[in-house]
Amino acid sequence: MSKKIFLDIETLPPVESFREKLAREIYAEPGPDELGPDEAETDVEVERRFRDLALRGEWGRLLCIGLVVEEDGVVKHCGVLGRDRETRQFHMDETRTLKSFWKLLTGFREGQDLFIGHNLLDFDLPFLYKRSCIHGIRPSINLSFRRFQAHPVFDTMWEWTKWRKLISLHELTQALGIPSPKESGVDGLEIYDLYQQGRHEEIAEYCMRDVKCTREVFYRLQYETAPPLTSYESPAVESPMVEIASTPPASRILADV
Repeated sequence: MSKKIFLDIETLPPVESFREKLAREIYAEPGPDELGPDEAETDVEVERRFRDLALRGEWGRLLCIGLVVEEDGVVKHCGVLGRDRETRQFHMDETRTLKSFWKLLTGFREGQDLFIGHNLLDFDLPFLYKRSCIHGIRPSINLSFRRFQAHPVFDTMWEWTKWRKLISLHELTQALGIPSPKESGVDGLEIYDLYQQGRHEEIAEYCMRDVKCTREVFYRLQYETAPPLTSYESPAVESPMVEIASTPPASRILADV
């Protein structure tokens, strides 16, 4: 029995008070003008640096983890970790989300099972490990990050380019004729703004579109057809996927512990 874990994460910059720290750093930086940096330019630079920190595991915050877990071709778990089950709003409790994630992956076998994602080796997985360490949560898997191999991490970006250059998931799906997650009008760079506007459902849907697209890309690279995803309704529902009416008895949606 082998397991495939398709995943994608969405992240946020640090808490708002971190802007003050960035502003002090910018004002302290030496510049050509003895009068100091222009206030408007400083505000722009603070905003840029603040948003860029969403990509840094040292400072950014984990918003959610989108997952599809298959065992021998059967979808066992499908959904988004990081939301309150009843309100369906992101709870921003990183510890809770990370504990749920690592608990779900207990028993992962590097020789048989597979993590699959786009830019997984350079972003998603390092981010998850860094945030886990910062919050004092021991991962259930001591995963190898060795490169130039497809196990235990299958990174669709590197497998497509043969470890030569970067390619976005949007560009790769276009090349393969697969609907892009960006076709809905949402872009990953907008996640912080959507969160600030309270548009949590749109973020969760975008995250799962990334996971589903990556899954389609993976199976295309294997010259196979992806097993169908299903619609889930159960007491453990957190973010139902509406795709096909039938529901395998063993399947269930993800929910935080």
